[in-house]
Amino acid sequence: MAIPFTQIPAALLVPGQYQEVDASAAGAVGEIKRALIIAYRSAAGKAPAGAPLRVMAEDRAASLFGHGSPAALMARAFLELNRVEECHVLPVDAPEAATPWQRTFAVAGTALGAGAAAITVCGRRLDAAAVAQGAAPEAVAAAIVARINGELWVPVEAAANGAEVTVRAVVPGAWGNAITVEVESQADGIVVDAGMPTPGAQEANIRPLLRALGNVRFHYIASDFTDPANVLALADELDDRFTAGRQIGGRAFLALAGELGTASEPDTILGRAAGINNPHLVLLPRGDHPALPGEWSARWCAAAGRILADDPAANTSDLLIPGLAPATFPDADTRQAMLMAGVATFRADSAGNVLAERLVTSFNENSDGGRDTSFLDIQVPETVDAIRSHINAEARRRFGRWKLASTEENFGAGALVMTAGVFRAFLCELYQQEFILRRRWCQDFEGYKNSLVVEVKAGSKTRLEYRHNPNLIGQFLIGAGKLQFV
Repeated sequence: MAIPFTQIPAALLVPGQYQEVDASAAGAVGEIKRALIIAYRSAAGKAPAGAPLRVMAEDRAASLFGHGSPAALMARAFLELNRVEECHVLPVDAPEAATPWQRTFAVAGTALGAGAAAITVCGRRLDAAAVAQGAAPEAVAAAIVARINGELWVPVEAAANGAEVTVRAVVPGAWGNAITVEVESQADGIVVDAGMPTPGAQEANIRPLLRALGNVRFHYIASDFTDPANVLALADELDDRFTAGRQIGGRAFLALAGELGTASEPDTILGRAAGINNPHLVLLPRGDHPALPGEWSARWCAAAGRILADDPAANTSDLLIPGLAPATFPDADTRQAMLMAGVATFRADSAGNVLAERLVTSFNENSDGGRDTSFLDIQVPETVDAIRSHINAEARRRFGRWKLASTEENFGAGALVMTAGVFRAFLCELYQQEFILRRRWCQDFEGYKNSLVVEVKAGSKTRLEYRHNPNLIGQFLIGAGKLQFV
């Protein structure tokens, strides 16, 4: 048996005892799991736009991206639920021509007694602004402004002009159109009239920023950009990352706001979903919930990513998504329509908390326009990615310096010579011991073994080719029975 050495020369003549250390048979194959948040920074943020940064604390996120910015708010939401996966943020600058969402409130009257002005931002009730007896409208307006600007974790800032209060998004652009602000007088004699919101305009183009990410792998992505052009850019990037040339696949979570609608209504959830159809994008039905869409995507990304990072084939049904509590939930017929359209669904527990029901991808139609369920659930691309990554990493670890032979003759015990038979045995071993017994990602070993085709390419002395058909395990989501009583 010939033992291959890398550090001890075969022609060594100097007497002594020599041992080289080889760790190739030790340890386990694994990956660092990274999450990426894609969102706007504010002008107060210290971090430059376009370069992803790892964030480990909420205060650090606020310093880097600006208090109240979508990037800081989404990082905070993610870190509340998940500090295991690495959290990275790709900060984006708003376009120069962008205008902010804003709303003006007019204060009138004189306070007949001590009271308060109640303020609600994106469904969150802030501590009320105190109103003193006899306070004039200008004083009440100033108190409202001070209260809003004293709250660091809201996406708005306020300014007073006499008895008028103008509240605007901290970052300009159309993203702010999901913001809701209400101011209500709780002081006798004081009236607060709310004007109609002025929508923000313009979206950044994130396509160049996605290309600049290079080959760093981000397994889970929460994006605050849901306009068609940026959704297409993200879909194209994830498709490219999933290809054989890159093999750094990941899944992204996008929250869609607005009415459910139908596939023929372009501005509704189902209408927007109809134009996406991608196996790496998970669409979340935020609807009219007051929490920002970015917070929805960040919280779902954090909670689902934590489960799938440990087991890509894990059943995510009834996974709690803390911090979200919609007032209404879709009925069963509506959820069926959503799932058919490639929109994930959730239900509620007795306390009104959001529980993931079925995390489907947006892919539901093949190139011929027919119904295609090959990537229906997020577990499918997750498990396929995991199987491919594990085989590649394990093959590099075991066979990094081997030779290749096109014959199956006996090269002697311990020979570092790859053949089709050796690689076939390697795949069978991984499938049975790792993918079935240890990780439970797959099933049907006999079927897999019979599906294997492994061969050295004709005329080549360097290329081994193989085709294999893993039978992925599924999720127990539906039990259908018929009770026939007599």
